[in-house]
Amino acid sequence: MSPLPNKNRLYEALGQIVVSFKTLEQGIDGLILACMKSPATQGKTILIDQIPFPQRVNSMSELVRELHREYELGALNQTLAALVERCVSCEQQRNNWIRSYWVPEVESAIGTVMRLRRSADSAGVRLEPVDIVELENFIVVLNATLAYLYGFHQKLAANFKRIEGIQALESLLRIPRLVKD
Repeated sequence: MSPLPNKNRLYEALGQIVVSFKTLEQGIDGLILACMKSPATQGKTILIDQIPFPQRVNSMSELVRELHREYELGALNQTLAALVERCVSCEQQRNNWIRSYWVPEVESAIGTVMRLRRSADSAGVRLEPVDIVELENFIVVLNATLAYLYGFHQKLAANFKRIEGIQALESLLRIPRLVKD
């Protein structure tokens, strides 16, 4: 059996993970920027591109909490905590998949690809089979987290009128970005 279908599915899944995660980053950046346009946070400056993802997520959370008291947020307070947790989890899982050394050329069953993993004794590496469905399921989780973020942003905009609406976020995501060298 040719490894080509597995290889194509692997590369499609990895590409979609990269694209979906970048969109999640941009969504978080959009919420941060929307919070910063509020009069309460106007004097703050931030270089979003220079901040690692976990700190961006924390910045987003802190800015939202700075603008809105816990009792004001109500149920959105729990939503924000869950969103932060989901974003951190997505980054960890994304790193696990993207930073793996894949070996799709090794013959394996349909829907399975091989990757190299360190052995438990750290003395060597071993080949580990990975079902491509795991990567595809993670894409669903990433996209659901993105929808969760958009929903949260929209609720903030609708409930408080102090944070720009989702239209501003969508326009941010439509801006073509240059790839950095």
